[in-house]
This record gives sequence, structure tokens and C-alpha cells, in this order.
Amino acid sequence: MTVINTNIAASVTANAMKANQRTMETTMERLSTGLRVNSATDDSAGLGIGVKMASQIRGMEQGIRNANDGISMLQTVDGAAEQITGLLQRMRELSVQATNGTNSDADKNNLNEEFSALANEIDRIADQTTFNGTTLMNTAGGVTKQIVVGPDYDDRISVTIGDFNLVAGSGGTVTASVDTLTITQAAVNGIGASADAFMNFTNASGEVLTVTKAQIATAGATDFSDATLAELVTAVTAAQAANTGWDAMTAAVAADGTGITFTQGVAGTGQLSSVSAYTAATTVAPVTHSIKRTTDGDSTALSPMAADISAFLTATSNNAENTNTIGQIDAAITGVNTARASFGANISRLNYAIDNLSVNVNNTMAAKSAVMDADYAAETTELARTQIISQASTAMLSQANQQAQSVLALLK
Repeated sequence: MTVINTNIAASVTANAMKANQRTMETTMERLSTGLRVNSATDDSAGLGIGVKMASQIRGMEQGIRNANDGISMLQTVDGAAEQITGLLQRMRELSVQATNGTNSDADKNNLNEEFSALANEIDRIADQTTFNGTTLMNTAGGVTKQIVVGPDYDDRISVTIGDFNLVAGSGGTVTASVDTLTITQAAVNGIGASADAFMNFTNASGEVLTVTKAQIATAGATDFSDATLAELVTAVTAAQAANTGWDAMTAAVAADGTGITFTQGVAGTGQLSSVSAYTAATTVAPVTHSIKRTTDGDSTALSPMAADISAFLTATSNNAENTNTIGQIDAAITGVNTARASFGANISRLNYAIDNLSVNVNNTMAAKSAVMDADYAAETTELARTQIISQASTAMLSQANQQAQSVLALLK
């Protein structure tokens, strides 16, 4: 049947052309963007998977940057710790040199000046070593940093840096909130028989308790040179009774009678920090060195150490005191080495974390590419096919439109 109101052939051809045009536009979009999925219309499930993978990739890439920042922080602290080790080695060298009998009093005082300056330099390094505005080496109890090495906060490595200060009281809380000082019989007798001799106890609050020769004499001794430990306890008790502002100390004489341990305070009261003995008012060098406080469970903090070597710079000093100071320096060096070993281990761990993240990023990118990226070989083939079909459809539509015009020949 020949009709002119409805051109079915042209309609079918036009619909086919529209469908082919949409396919060709999609193919051209994929070729221009390189993506198989450009919108939810292309593949709604694939788009959701690709977006989640993209978030994971960006999170892991940030984790790599975080880990590199953590390594930089630890390298900064390790560099400072290396300098502290060098200073401690020199302080130990000075301690050994100070005991040599060939040194004059002036030589020993010069050695003490350098020793004290080096101790102050260690504190300065601990106080001024920072990374990104954060002080790292002088925080009481240490500082802990969480290095996030993944797309989620739970993917983190905890890094702890201890307190490196040597100053009494700056190394954290006191173990059991109590400080003790141990004084040997030799140290007491070494103060001498001078009428001006005295002994000072000092606590962390800066309070001072003075024990005089007169109080030693009242206890039954002639002077410090022949005082027994029990007589010292009696003299200290008398001195405390005369100084109402001083928090009372308890005393315990060693079982072998070689020394006496004084303990002062609980949490909230002053803690003992040093004891100094002077042979005369004109003598400025203490016979015994400062005794520093220990820290509370901080394995990377420096061991307590004397602030100077004046303990063995006077004529009344002895090698036992020197051995004590050298031992304290050795403990401090060991503490620094332990801390540096921890830094190195954490740096190694962060490097492995970076390697692992890099592998995960590559694998996730490959998985995302399989879902989201266009196959150029397939898409170029599809483009050529749709272009040919488009040209053929145009020709067929032209012929379909001409069929209706042929009916006009019947009207002539």
C-alpha cells in the first residue's frame, strides 16, 4: 500500500540514527577523557567503586607524605641526640682528667668550668630542638606523636621521644614522689675540723637546711672530721627543729654503717635535689656533687647526672665520688644510645610503611583503572563503526524521504 501521511521507513531510519548518534557521542566522550565511566549513566556501580578507590588512593598518598614528615622529625631529634652524645663523651673525658694528681687547683677549676658549660649546652639543645614549631626533647615524661600512614586514622604508628634535659626536676615526675640523698661516712668526715664548716641540704623548691659545726658538736662529736653517722642524724634533727619552714626528712643508716640515706617529701612537697658541704666560709667548691632526680618510667630519658664535677676538685675529694660521676655519665650515654636506637627503629619502620603504601597505591590504581578507564582500542573501533553507520543512516533517510514524493507521479 502506498501512503503519504505516514513515512514508516523514514521514521525507523531516523530512530536508528538517533541511537547511533548517542553511541557515537558516548564513544567520543570516552576517547576525549580517557574514562569508560564519566557519569552514573555510564555505569552507576562502577562509578561508586571508582570514587571509593580514588579516596583510598589519595589517603594512602597522604600517608606516604605523613610518613616522610615523621622520618624528618625523627632525623631532627636523632641529629640532636648525636650532638648530646659527643658532649657527654667530652664530659666523661673531663671527669677522668679531673682526678689526675698532676692537676693544680686552678686546673681543676678550669675543668669544672668546661664541664658545667657542656651540661648547660645539653639542656640548651634539649630545649631548642623543634620540628614544625613543636619542642621535642624537653617535655616532662616525653612526647608521643601519632604518624598516620594510611587512608584512615587507625593506620598509625606511635612514636615517643623522651626528655633529654639534665637539670634536676626537668626529667619528669619523681619515682614514687620521693627523693633521697645518700651521704657516706667518708664524705661527712671529709668536711674537716674547721670552725666555719657546715653542710647544706637543698630541695627542688630551693629551700635550704644548714647543719653547722655547733650542731654536730651538740650531737656529741668534736667536729665533722670525727662525726659518726648517728651523730649526723642527731645534728640534722636539731637543724630541722630550728628551721620550721623545712619539710622534715627521714634518715636511714645503712646496715653496714657506710652511709646514711635521707628522704624528704611526698607528692606536693619539696624533694631533695642536692647536698653540699663546705670546709670554711672562704671555700666555694662543694665536697659532694649534686644528686639529680630520676624520671618516672621513661626509658629514653637521660639518667640523672651531676651538674658539675666540683665533687672531686678540692683537696678533700676522693676517687669514689669521681667514679660515681663517671658512672652517671656512662648511664646518660647509655640512655641516649637507647633513645637513638628507638629513633632508628622507627625510621626503618616508617620507610617500610612507605614502601608498603607505594605498592598498595599502585595496585589500587590498577584496580581503579580496570573499572574506570576506557579501552582505546575498543573505543576507536566503536567510533569507526558508529561513523560508518551514521553515514549509511543519512543516505537511507534521504531515500526514505524520496519514496513519498514518487506518489506525486500518479497525479499527473
